[in-house]
Amino acid sequence: MGNGNTILVSACGSSIGLEVLRSLRTAGRAESIIGLEVSWSGESIAKEYCDEVIIVPRGDHPDYSSSLLSVLESRSIDIAFINTEPEIESIMEIRDELDVHLSCAYSKGLLACIDKKILHERLAGLGITARTESVESIADIDLALNEFGSPVWLRCSKGPRGRGSIAIDDIEVANIWMRKIVGELGLGGGWMVHEYLPGRNLNWTSLWKNGELLMSATGERLKYFLADVSISGITGNVSHCRTVDEGGVIQVAMNAVLNADPMPHGIYSVDLKENGKGVPLVTEINARQAFRPLLYSHAGANFSSAFVDAFLYGVEIEGGTLDSAQTNWEMFRGMDIEPIFRKVD
Repeated sequence: MGNGNTILVSACGSSIGLEVLRSLRTAGRAESIIGLEVSWSGESIAKEYCDEVIIVPRGDHPDYSSSLLSVLESRSIDIAFINTEPEIESIMEIRDELDVHLSCAYSKGLLACIDKKILHERLAGLGITARTESVESIADIDLALNEFGSPVWLRCSKGPRGRGSIAIDDIEVANIWMRKIVGELGLGGGWMVHEYLPGRNLNWTSLWKNGELLMSATGERLKYFLADVSISGITGNVSHCRTVDEGGVIQVAMNAVLNADPMPHGIYSVDLKENGKGVPLVTEINARQAFRPLLYSHAGANFSSAFVDAFLYGVEIEGGTLDSAQTNWEMFRGMDIEPIFRKVD
């Protein structure tokens, strides 16, 4: 297939964008590929995978959405991967008006993917999230410590890569963190506090079309880059991960998606952590591939190629509704090396 169709990949030189490109190449796709980037370095990294790379403003720039619209029209884009949260938030108000297949959800679903507070409100009462409170003042953290036990997990309600995250067992530390450190870095905004989840860090990525689940896969994050110099131990950039077979994750994550979005349509990446009893609980949902797309592709669940097949050509995805990836595939990533993979029996 190809037929003169054109795929757009945003943030194509970023960690996730590059893995989307590599997944498309692994599938041997024949479509033209246009990449979007914000820098010369990103363009240089991605250009070997693209027919053309176009420089645009950052996703959080006021001109981003108009630049995207210009590219969609001028390059006759048929289908697009929107790969970063600022880009998704930038187009949220116009998303439903775009006559292009997009990897992200419709606007109603995007609200819950962009704002974790809205997500937790939609999932309230289902027993599939950690106990959570919105933080309006430092007193709310004190109440959470008394109710949830110590420590609690404090984080910003918006933003990727564990933005503003820290385990808190002392009110004074929380006050310093929120008002001084994070405030000075410009990471303010809404805050949330959760019960602390000490267990495994899991992901469930899924592809939906008009409310129907087409395929899914489950993975586990094992190590992060620079975790030793991060206060929370989480940097959002995984160095070691693997595919796993976790039936309990599937049902919890499916329930989360269906309650966060009444008509799931596109790619949803559900992050979960286990509580002290090993029960997986939802922490957030991203309207994009937010785990390691290339790991899933190596394990047999190429979401990037499947999205193009299903949305652009109407291809039925066979045998993918529960868990498409082979288990025990591992991915190792380094700062200066191509990622490497192995299958562990």
